[in-house]
Amino acid sequence: MKFYEMIFKHYDDIFPYNKETYSFLREGLQDEDKVLDVACGTGTYSIALQKDGMNLCGLDLDENMISLAEEKAEEAFVNPDFVVSSMLNLDLVSDGDLRRIYTIGNALVHLKSLEEIQTFLSLSYELLKDGGDLIIRILNYDRILDNKIDKLPTLEVPLKGITFERNYSFDEASELIEFSSILSVKDQTKEASIYLLPIRKDALLLELSNAGFKEIELYGSFKKEPYTDESTSLVIKAKKVEEA
Repeated sequence: MKFYEMIFKHYDDIFPYNKETYSFLREGLQDEDKVLDVACGTGTYSIALQKDGMNLCGLDLDENMISLAEEKAEEAFVNPDFVVSSMLNLDLVSDGDLRRIYTIGNALVHLKSLEEIQTFLSLSYELLKDGGDLIIRILNYDRILDNKIDKLPTLEVPLKGITFERNYSFDEASELIEFSSILSVKDQTKEASIYLLPIRKDALLLELSNAGFKEIELYGSFKKEPYTDESTSLVIKAKKVEEA
């Protein structure tokens, strides 16, 4: 079973709205700012930002996620644009002049190569207006690789009988991680796996620089905790500053 096909019905229970995440994404934005939510999932943060006055477009490769996002937006009486699209086709989704682009659900490492990451970063840079920024959140793969971590914390939603187990297996030949997951909902269990590209911090910073980004901030969480080798997450805000 495909990974997102397995979890989409329970996505909001497993990954609920987080106020620190929203505050980080909202900071610095003004009414009518154009924002692109890449790999938006069920649109939780797109909808919240649209309600706060921004102009949102959310894209995701999974049709089920986009359908849920549209249903949630209708229930919230807002109308962000939601599009089924790849991260590599940003230019087909947006005509540019974006104040912010963000991708926060560890989505970047679903790309298959450094070349694809560079394509995404370059497209993001082109579509941002001067002074706009790109926010990326992935797991800290320096920590995962250096410590040979093979299991992420199990996520549980006791009231709904949901357990989400997450296992990592590093393939030295391909230098990819096989992400295997087991979703249990009451008495039903499903399994799925997907390959991830575990990019290290310095490699990602180099790719951002190559794409043209100059002002780059690093954090260990959306609470703006300092990034360290032991941070579980890597959060980056990269600003587009055009030279006069």
